[in-house]
Order: sequence, then C-alpha cells, then structure tokens
Amino acid sequence: MDLAQYIKSISTAATTILEGMAVTFSHLFREPITVQYPDKTDRPVSEMLPPRYRGFLEVQMDICTGCKRCERACPIECIAIDLVKDPATKKQAMSRFDIDMGKCMYCGLCVEACKEESTGAIRHTREFEGAGPTLDHLTFRFIHSNQLIPLYKAPKDLSEVPVGEYGPHAREARERAMRDNPAQLEELRAIWRQQAGSKKKKAAGGGKKQGKVQIDAGKADKIKGNVVQTPKGDVKKFALLLETLTAQTDCGACGYPTCLEYTTAMASGADRDPSKCEPGGAEATADIGYAMDVYWKSPEEADKAAFGGGAQAPAAGEPAPAPAPAP
Repeated sequence: MDLAQYIKSISTAATTILEGMAVTFSHLFREPITVQYPDKTDRPVSEMLPPRYRGFLEVQMDICTGCKRCERACPIECIAIDLVKDPATKKQAMSRFDIDMGKCMYCGLCVEACKEESTGAIRHTREFEGAGPTLDHLTFRFIHSNQLIPLYKAPKDLSEVPVGEYGPHAREARERAMRDNPAQLEELRAIWRQQAGSKKKKAAGGGKKQGKVQIDAGKADKIKGNVVQTPKGDVKKFALLLETLTAQTDCGACGYPTCLEYTTAMASGADRDPSKCEPGGAEATADIGYAMDVYWKSPEEADKAAFGGGAQAPAAGEPAPAPAPAP
C-alpha cells in the first residue's frame, strides 16, 4: 500500500465515523415522540394508525355476496356464516355472520380472499379497543337474530362496488356484543356463596375448626396509627380504611354488593361482624376486628383483646405472648 492509499483509507474511516456520530448526536436535540395513551393524544388513536393497520375485522353486509370465501380461507375457523332460503323471496339469504375476535390471529387471509375474488366486504379496520369482562364480548355478530340479509349481486366491474367507510360496522358489532352479553355478576356471586357454604358444611362435618389468627405486631401498629388518625364520626374515611383490610374482590360473599358497602356498614355501626370477608379469611377477620376495637373502644383494649394480658402490643419483631390454654 502506497502513501496515497494509506491516507485515503484514514480519511474514509474518519468520514464514516463522523457521519455515524452525527446521526447519533442529532438525537440529543430532537424532541421525544412518546405519546401517553390515551390521555395526551391530540386526536383519536385510531386516526393516528397507519392505513394498513390490522385491527378488528368488520363486514359491510350490503355488499356481501355470501360466497363464504373468507370462511374457507380462515385457518382457525373463527368465521361462521349460515345461508338459508328466505320464505318471502324464495332466494338464498344470510342468517348468520359471526367473527370470534378472541380467536382471530389477524393474518388477513380472509381479507385477501374477499378482495381478490369478491367485493371486499370483509376488511381490517383501525379499531382495536375491545376489552370486555367475558369472552362472549369478543364475538362480533354482524346480523341481528331473526334477521335475513339478501345476497349482494356483484357487478362485472368490481370498481363499481359501493365500498363504505372503514370502522363503523366494527364499532356497531362491538357495541352490540357488549349490550347483548351482560356479565352475569349476580349469578357468579350466587355460585360463590353456594361453594363457600359447601366448604363450611364439609369442614363442620369433618370436625375441623378454624383457629383464631394472631395479628402481626408490626401490622397492628400500622393499623392502630391509621385508625387513631381517623376522626370519630367520619364514616367514609373509616370505611375506606377498613376496605384496605379486606380482600377487595367485591365477590358478594359478605352479603353486600361491594366490599366498600360492607365496610361502610361496619364503620357506621350497622354491622359489627368482621368475619364476613371469606376471600380474606381469618387474617382479614383479625385485621378488621383489631381496627374496629381501636376505633370503637380504645387502643389499649384492642391490644388486650388481640394479644391478651398486657395493654400494649409487643414491639415489631418480638414474639406475641402465647394464648392461654383452653380449659
């Protein structure tokens, strides 16, 4: 290598390094592009997504030919289409067009089959917000019950097909799924109570008894401090404090619709039973009972009831005194 090539190699290496570092250093002066979703968006997120984004599927039923190409193209069978004869017209009609979005893997094969060989009635949208309490809320039904949709006769020139706006059909199907499939909370609570009752009967039949759980000293100090700071008569504040000691599942096993309603009843004195929180078990019973003793009686009496003998709770980390043997 002669001197000229050597100098040229050094120049090329230096130039390459400077070009790369220029790109790196330019980011020091750029504003961040992170957007907090959904609080700080200038417009709906669906409008900010790219045109080819694969969101929820939708079907424009007025241009659907009922060819079932999409159903056959789906590799996981999440599309279901039923054809029947319309008694009024004696012609084929669609009575069902369901898409299970809980199973859909957003591969787009159904969209390609419809777009290339039919009218493009099924397509992906930019809609993606579909959280629901049950899986039934993810089944989009594009035909109402007891409704028949006539088959669309496609023109020879597919460019004449009146394709509508993307999105409204998916939103309508999602709203219908939420409306027609309400979460059966009362039935679930009834099942919970039945199962809890069966467990109690089984335990009683086997001669099992639940032992009383001793509250932890450190936890007792923390609960005591919070209760002492709660003004007497402030039912709302005390109820919120008691709610933190429950399992906070709103299961209804306590006989109240929510945990807060149960703790409100205890805070107001209408219900003095701290043992109704079945998911929380004996630990929640001990914590709630201690808090109520501090509030309704005094910290000294609460310590005496929880730890026995002395009027003070043992310091955190020290073992609690053993309970007196049963006579």
